[in-house]
Amino acid sequence: MEAEKERLYQEIITEDFPSMAGMAELLVALHKAEFSLAVGSSGPIENLRIVLEKLDAEKLFTAQVTARDVTLGKPHPEVFLTAAKRMNIPPSQCCVVEDAPAGIEAARAAGMAVVGLASTGRTVELLESADLVVKEVDELSPEIFQRLIDTKN
Repeated sequence: MEAEKERLYQEIITEDFPSMAGMAELLVALHKAEFSLAVGSSGPIENLRIVLEKLDAEKLFTAQVTARDVTLGKPHPEVFLTAAKRMNIPPSQCCVVEDAPAGIEAARAAGMAVVGLASTGRTVELLESADLVVKEVDELSPEIFQRLIDTKN
């Protein structure tokens, strides 16, 4: 049943990708500002590949971590600690963008700065344990990420 669910999800996002306004531009800006980028997802690698392809962002990421790479799911910090290790960056020099309370808890447990992104079905109040909560991706910039990391250290 899970395999069928993932197949249907992949079919849907391939045909009608719900791109978040400003996300592709933010990723490029972070890359140009020489941030190392990683993605940590509880989904399968196939889903991640589709998303990165649709964002035209495959080449921007140093590390990708999916459910196949970890044994413990969020709120355990394993996914984020694995990403930091693959990028060869101390966790204290990382900033995570999350849209779920369990992900925020995982980033905090990893010792990372965290931005809560209130998206569909997620309210600012639900994400208030993040260091910063935004409603739109265009509220973020490389300077904001650097400030959050600096504040954490």
